[in-house]
Amino acid sequence: DPFFLRSADPSILAQLSEPDRQAQVRASESAQRYKETLRVAQSNLKRLANGGVTIAFGTDSGPPGRFQGYFEHLEMQLMQEAGLTPHQILLSATRDAARCLGLDEHLGTLERGKWADFVVLDQDPLLDILHLRAIHSVWIAGNRVAEEGA
Repeated sequence: DPFFLRSADPSILAQLSEPDRQAQVRASESAQRYKETLRVAQSNLKRLANGGVTIAFGTDSGPPGRFQGYFEHLEMQLMQEAGLTPHQILLSATRDAARCLGLDEHLGTLERGKWADFVVLDQDPLLDILHLRAIHSVWIAGNRVAEEGA
């Protein structure tokens, strides 16, 4: 995935590319079980969303073997594959997550007086959640973040 490779640590990529490690993962019972439980989780997610349950986006990226930033994009892709619309996914990751954490007075939506972290995109994410990967610029507290290597 070129989006992943752009920011992946080369030493981690080397570890992931080792044939022994790849064979170990392919043979792992837990990895095979994960494939089935993922299908069940996606079905449950769609049923909950259709039933009006608030879905607060979140992931467990950060520990070793999890790739912060990329896994959030992957999770949103899986949500779309489960049948949620890009609009539902964006609200889940912004407004609804802030509400569930009791932080919606200060963040979660772009409004006057709220903390303004956002991305500017080159493509419309409401057409396809994968368009979130077309990042033009990143802003934190209303200030543009310099691009790496710039």
